[in-house]
Amino acid sequence: MKAHDPDTSTNASPRPLVVGLTGGMAAGKSTVARMLETLGAAVWDADSVAKDLYKTHPQLRDAILERWGEALAIRNRQGEAMDIRRSALAQVIFQDPSELKWLESQVHPLVADAFEQWLKGLPSGTKVAVREAAILFESGSDQGCDLVVSVEADEALRIERVHQRAIQRGETPPTNEDLQGRLSRQWTSAQRMERADAVILNNDHDQLLPQVLALFDAWIGRPC
Repeated sequence: MKAHDPDTSTNASPRPLVVGLTGGMAAGKSTVARMLETLGAAVWDADSVAKDLYKTHPQLRDAILERWGEALAIRNRQGEAMDIRRSALAQVIFQDPSELKWLESQVHPLVADAFEQWLKGLPSGTKVAVREAAILFESGSDQGCDLVVSVEADEALRIERVHQRAIQRGETPPTNEDLQGRLSRQWTSAQRMERADAVILNNDHDQLLPQVLALFDAWIGRPC
């Protein structure tokens, strides 16, 4: 567990406890994040920020189009590139690990900078700041956290949840090949559990809130 190193300078508010929140696909990470936010934690979603970068960061967008072609561009009526076609981008990067590595080298530093700016802008007195990220360990972002929590559930149950979500949205459920591809791009449950400071098990939704409450109470009870 990394030590919490608050800013104790005279003119600065104490730095909040930075909690990394990760977990396997459909394990319930976002549900836990919403619970923590309701309890009073500030929550930052790295995955959403990363997706928005294609729209908000023109230099990144231009670099992607230069590397993989203008066909990936989503353009406005004036013909200006405004976003990236996610499905086309996924086909490129997931077929070639070296291309995925290149994209991550472009995106991860921007996400890290965005998190630091968000952290600096939090209201005075914020005690817990949660950095939610599906690939927290894989990206090395855990190094900027005081501790890490991983949300886990049995793989068969997680796959069933993905199927049910797709059906509820009126979408075609992903194939087993697609699901295994997604799983292969994340650490295994065993790897995350070995590295995490705490693990929340979400095989039974009724047992989820008590675990979250226990952790949050422990965090806010720490001396700052």
